[in-house]
Amino acid sequence: MERLRRQHNAQWYHETQSSVRGDTPLEPQAATLRDRFLLGLGAFADEALNSALSARSGVFSASLAGYHALFPDQVPLSRYVTLSPYDRLSTALTVAQVTGVQSLCSHYAARLAPLHSPDASRESNIRLAQITQYARQLASQPTLICRRALQQLGDVGLSPADIVTFSQIIGFVSYQARVVAGVAALAGRPAVVVPGFPNVEDADGVAFSAEELSWTARLPPIDTEAAAAEQLDVLDQSHPQARAESYYLLLAHDAAALRERNGVFNGINAEGYGLSSRLKALATLVVSRINGSRYCAATVAHELQDDGLVQTLFTGLTQGLASTEDTVKRAVIHTAAELTRAPEKFTPQSVQPLFNSGLNQAQALEVILTAALYAWENRLRQTLGDAEPFIAAD
Repeated sequence: MERLRRQHNAQWYHETQSSVRGDTPLEPQAATLRDRFLLGLGAFADEALNSALSARSGVFSASLAGYHALFPDQVPLSRYVTLSPYDRLSTALTVAQVTGVQSLCSHYAARLAPLHSPDASRESNIRLAQITQYARQLASQPTLICRRALQQLGDVGLSPADIVTFSQIIGFVSYQARVVAGVAALAGRPAVVVPGFPNVEDADGVAFSAEELSWTARLPPIDTEAAAAEQLDVLDQSHPQARAESYYLLLAHDAAALRERNGVFNGINAEGYGLSSRLKALATLVVSRINGSRYCAATVAHELQDDGLVQTLFTGLTQGLASTEDTVKRAVIHTAAELTRAPEKFTPQSVQPLFNSGLNQAQALEVILTAALYAWENRLRQTLGDAEPFIAAD
């Protein structure tokens, strides 16, 4: 993005911002949109798309609630909660810039503009540099994140609860960017390309397998004996076995974010919206293959009931496309991959293969929502824990 240059600006924190003195961002009105998730895209929908969006109003309501949970105007800071509104919106802007979706960059830049930046101490600069680098890496390629990267966040003062919230923010904005890009394409809106951001590269060197995997958190989960009532409530609403699963116990550090994540996750994965569970599983597998998420890929592999296609996709998406003559499957693979790799370049032409294969607007929206969801879920599963072969108890 074009860097603003003014002589009086001594402190810079983002290329879409001018300074900490309160100068206006590129599009100040972007901060005042009523729908801070879809960013007003619903106004451009035709009758068919409007009907599809209305049918999924529950998902969009949960997504908007997730936005407000992660980006409140005020955050009570404490020893265990140190991510200020500035930290959160700065992270969101970093992720938006990685995705290259211009409307999202403008929105988060506009919200960030009036906030005071951290003090200019060496410690604050190191902390901000560390979280910005981490956010950029996780947004661009989840396989870059390892235990050491998580430890470095702890080294600059982030608590386990902070890291969970931080990861949710990065995952959520990665999801939002792809929903915004996808809905804009369905509405026939031209993409506004932000130059300079390379496409997401497919994960390389990851040992994908369809065998059942277990997931273990890399950070300390909450202690249910000492947990707050809100944390216990959201665990009970998350999954029948949530109190025994480290994934939910870890995410419960931020109960509000977990609650809205559940609403989005369950809403998108619900049946009855025109796209078969197998095609949703195919989109999930494609996204997880690109992002390197072994756990998510293994979890949906059996739903495809096509071992040959699954194994070929594990090898590579090019091979997967070449191995099937089913036009619908080919269209889903192509569209999910394009949205995952380069959301800023996702155009009305990007969704045309779905329509050419016989899918309608509602079904195309399901492909987009599923692919976008796993941009979020992959980043949580891939970076906050380890996936290992499941060993059944004796």
